[in-house]
Amino acid sequence: MYDRGHCRWRVLVAVAALVAIVPWVDIGLGSAQAPLTLKWALITPETFPYMDGARKFKELIEQRSGSRIRVEIFPGGQLGAERDINEAILEGAIHIGVGAGAMANLAPIYNLVQVPFLIQGQDHMERIALGPTGAKVARRIEEQARFRVLAWFSTGDSAIETVKKPVRHPNDLRGVKIRIIENPILRVTFLAFAANPTPMPYTEIYTGLRQGVIEGAHLDVVSVDALKIYEIAKYITDWEQIAFLAEPRPVIMNARFVDGLPEADRKLIQDAMLEAAAHERRVFRERMKTIRRTLVEKGMQITPVDAEAFVTRVRPIWRQWATDLKAEDILDEIVRLRR
Repeated sequence: MYDRGHCRWRVLVAVAALVAIVPWVDIGLGSAQAPLTLKWALITPETFPYMDGARKFKELIEQRSGSRIRVEIFPGGQLGAERDINEAILEGAIHIGVGAGAMANLAPIYNLVQVPFLIQGQDHMERIALGPTGAKVARRIEEQARFRVLAWFSTGDSAIETVKKPVRHPNDLRGVKIRIIENPILRVTFLAFAANPTPMPYTEIYTGLRQGVIEGAHLDVVSVDALKIYEIAKYITDWEQIAFLAEPRPVIMNARFVDGLPEADRKLIQDAMLEAAAHERRVFRERMKTIRRTLVEKGMQITPVDAEAFVTRVRPIWRQWATDLKAEDILDEIVRLRR
């Protein structure tokens, strides 16, 4: 199970061993020509599209800076789970990460885009992320947690995967031990389904399913393949009928760190990240074109669901959380953008 103390020790040891840490508060005080190394930590494996985006950013920024700005990428949870990475970004030991469920504990506004069954598909996600609504969410994230959102990655469409039986109706989740992202709104939602939500790091899902610690998960469909979840969980809800989640994922840096950089470097980083994020989203779309056939070939049963029953069960949760977060306007915009 997740040992936060051990993971934080591992983060510090790994970072110290791999790179020399230059205090982030000092970066930007010298010449605009000062060398800069950015450390980007990911919890996902090298085969996941996040890595395509990170590599594109590395390629662009190193080329455009004449290799004065360099990027070191650490995939697969080498520097810890998402919470560890978030905290290390705020402490200055890591520079770049991708926000997800654990970030919602630091920036509560992010819960709103992780409300299940609200965002439907990649087109809807991009209308949110790349427009005024995404800008509002980004500003609130910075106000609440001091993370600067440079761009938005995709995490594709997610579904519910289970080991023992298919899920067609919310009642089918009663009593199921299901892994959730470390996120308050997902816990509330699965409790509304009478399930047993169990927070667990991304890197431990396969083992958790294999050992019976959990009986299901809510993973994006590309991760189901990348983590070989199909070897254990044989049932998956039909994400093309209704996505469980399709939220945009913010690429984050410490806002104070970014503001301490020379203006020219800030622009190089921002421009390169926007291009890298667009590349990552394209990669996700391409991989999702074939993922359905891939999962079926690997033995998964894709199950149609009673979509209206799920939406009816969660709609009050959407509204209650929007009210609690003082973000009714953002929820209304997301709903209008569904089309």
